[in-house]
Amino acid sequence: MGTISPFNDLNQPKNRGVLIVDDQRIMRLILTSILNDARIPILGQATNGLEALELYAQLKPTVVLLDLVMPMMDGFATMEKLLNYDPKTNIVICSSLQQKFFISRALKTGAKEFLVKPFRKEQVQTIVNRMLLGTNVIHQYPRYLMLD
Repeated sequence: MGTISPFNDLNQPKNRGVLIVDDQRIMRLILTSILNDARIPILGQATNGLEALELYAQLKPTVVLLDLVMPMMDGFATMEKLLNYDPKTNIVICSSLQQKFFISRALKTGAKEFLVKPFRKEQVQTIVNRMLLGTNVIHQYPRYLMLD
C-alpha cells in the first residue's frame, strides 16, 4: 500500500483544479469531457490509488474525483490515506456502487459527495465548481450518515 507523509503546511494554497482517479479509461474520458465543457481545470489523472497518492502530493488539487473499485488500492483505502495526508481534501466519489452501505461508508469516511455512474453532466459540473469556489456542498444523501 502506498503512503504519503502528512501535509506539512495546511495553509499552503491548493492548485485550483481536479484530479481524476478511475481505472477505466472511458470514465476518465467522460469526466474530462464534462469538466472541459465547463472550463474546469484538470490537473492530472490516475488509474489507481497509488498513482492518486503520488499525484495528489505533487499537484495538490482542490478536488479529487475518485472511483471506489480499482486495482492496487481501492477508493476507500485511497480516500483514507488522502484524508490522513490532508484532512481538507475535497473528495467526490464517482462509482457504480450505489448500495446504501457504500454511500454511507464513503460519506462517513470523509467524502464530500457521492455520484452514481452514469452521472449527469450538470451535476458533476455544479458540485466541482462549488468546491473550487470554496462553497459548502451539502451532499444529496444526508440520511445515509445515520446508517450503521
